Amino acid sequence: MEWMERLLADPALPRAFLGWLILVNSLAVFFFFRHFAARAVLAVWLANLALVAAALGSGMVALSLALCWTPLLAWLVWRNPQFRLASPLGLWLVAVFASNLVGLTAAYAVLLAGHGNGVATLAGL
Repeated sequence: MEWMERLLADPALPRAFLGWLILVNSLAVFFFFRHFAARAVLAVWLANLALVAAALGSGMVALSLALCWTPLLAWLVWRNPQFRLASPLGLWLVAVFASNLVGLTAAYAVLLAGHGNGVATLAGL
């Protein structure tokens, strides 16, 4: 996976945080068969990986993160206004939400810090 090596070599992205995101999002496979939220996280995670692989080098990685994770995080809050921290699923959902919120915040910071209109700049418009 050449694109993964290039992504991990990017100095703007801390390797430890990327590793954490990969781990926490991939844990969806343990909840996949019993919980719809895990299936949604896994679907968005795989779609995001495909978009990142396609966008790497074009400056659209932040845009792909924003497009994938914003609707999912909003849906998680709407669907689960109170996570049950006593269950493994609840703990995992909190970890997924918090971790991806940090990543999404960084993605929006990159988009907004672009030259002029960040979205148009990163999209090549």
